[in-house]
Amino acid sequence: MKTKLFKQTIKLTKILTLLVVVVFSFTIISCEESEDLTPLDENADLINEDYASEIFDEVADLGDEAVDYLDNSTTKSSSEIETLGNYYRLSPCATITREYRNDTVLVTIDFGEQNCLCNDGRERRGKIHMNHYGFYWGDGEADIEFYFENYYVDNNQLIGVRNVHRYTNQNQHRQSDILTDGSVILAENAGTITWSAERTREVIEGSETHYKYDDVIQITGSSSATLADGTEITSEITTPLVRIYELGCFRYFVSGVRTISKGDEEIIIDYGDGSCDNIAEMTRDGETYQYEIRRRQRFSW
Repeated sequence: MKTKLFKQTIKLTKILTLLVVVVFSFTIISCEESEDLTPLDENADLINEDYASEIFDEVADLGDEAVDYLDNSTTKSSSEIETLGNYYRLSPCATITREYRNDTVLVTIDFGEQNCLCNDGRERRGKIHMNHYGFYWGDGEADIEFYFENYYVDNNQLIGVRNVHRYTNQNQHRQSDILTDGSVILAENAGTITWSAERTREVIEGSETHYKYDDVIQITGSSSATLADGTEITSEITTPLVRIYELGCFRYFVSGVRTISKGDEEIIIDYGDGSCDNIAEMTRDGETYQYEIRRRQRFSW
């Protein structure tokens, strides 16, 4: 009897030991997986929203460059025309056309049906349509509408409308009041980000010229988004975002702060002190870390 009881005790001890080993192993694996997550992975939701904000915002730059190119083509000889290869975002693989309908000017930027590698490092395909009424440059006012036709950036599709009221403000700066209502259908079936914004874009340097090479842009305003996982967030530009249009600098905001609200959580994205780099800081849950702003974003959730 004692022998049988002893054997049962030994067997039970082995089973308990095995369970402890299994639980401990899962704990180690869980810790290792948690430790393997980078800040980029842990904050992919906000970084992806920031990317969506960026690719909607840069549509204005593409429009400015397209109109500048078309204006040059009507005022200069063929040997003097700036080629699309000399622009910051556009590329020789894009085709720019203009059509006049009564008082409205219709401009189309066609990147083709295959991805076109543009001068800013992004791949685009499809068309941006831009209809404008009034004075695009200089004194006076203009109303501009942007909409998209099978338009993709880095294989992410943009849909929606961007309405702009442009005028010269009291500082003699070109200013645009912008309403955007759209979505980004993410590549690789990663879902959809819906995005809307009310923003003001002011050319605080370079307003006296038509081209962008001497521009310094300042952006203020707010936005809201629903992320691919259904999370709703809002964002306020609490310190104006600044972009300097110099070669090697124009691709990123050099300063400014966005404050993002996600439920009861508040997150701060700080674009820097004015240095021309692709580094931003995110403060979340009391911790601050730096990350690289990527030109091409791989969405993950």
